[in-house]
Amino acid sequence: MIIDILKYILMGLVQGVTEVLPISSSGHLAIMGSILKIEDNTIAFRVFLHLASLIATLFFLRKRLWQLIKGFCLYLFKKDKTYKNEFHTCWMIVVATLPAVIFTLLVGDFIESISNTLWVIGMLLMINGLAIFVFTKVKPREKQEITYIDALVMGGFQCFGLFSGISRSGSCINGASARGLKKENVADFVFIMLIPAVLGATVLELKDISSFTLSKDTIILYLISFIVTLFVTYFSFELLLATIRKSKFIYFTIYCEIIGLITLIYGLVM
Repeated sequence: MIIDILKYILMGLVQGVTEVLPISSSGHLAIMGSILKIEDNTIAFRVFLHLASLIATLFFLRKRLWQLIKGFCLYLFKKDKTYKNEFHTCWMIVVATLPAVIFTLLVGDFIESISNTLWVIGMLLMINGLAIFVFTKVKPREKQEITYIDALVMGGFQCFGLFSGISRSGSCINGASARGLKKENVADFVFIMLIPAVLGATVLELKDISSFTLSKDTIILYLISFIVTLFVTYFSFELLLATIRKSKFIYFTIYCEIIGLITLIYGLVM
């Protein structure tokens, strides 16, 4: 039982760190699940982890989210032009979410079918690292205000993050960079984009969870992972913000290339 507890603590740590940092949570969970031999009730387990990350994200962004909700309502119902920016930001979040919704409806089954194929995950991790490197080289544009076109492009890039091995947060940041936006100027927007993405992933998995029966011991292990994920996800946002401020994304590229290559070889050999 102690070994199992340690395994699920480690899975919670992995989910909490990789959900936020641009190194792919789904890819790392598949890799760690294979290494630690955690294969029971994977859908139910992912739901627990996604819920923990979602709650942590909502708590971390609580002030900004309240500001947006308040501003949206005041502009919509009272026409208070002071909150025009918040009103448009809310709609841009909707626009940024649409590409991933459509993409999931079209190819969601295919994505799920390869989500645990290790050599594919390894290859995609290497692509993820390369993309981070390439898009950090894009020269920032003069005007840094986010537009609806920017939101749509970031949403389009987020579609790549649906594949295990490609990071959701990294894809959104790459989309912003492709449009010439500085990472520090779009951090909040990118973080908020993660909310509907993680919520959507949770809802899609919930439709299959009714077919599982969880034992008391399994529920305890899942709750341990849930608590660890909750706290680690929250503090990982601070780590990503510090990385953005210091422009140290090259470390993520190096990490993804190394882990990706190891996973690719391991997946092919095994």
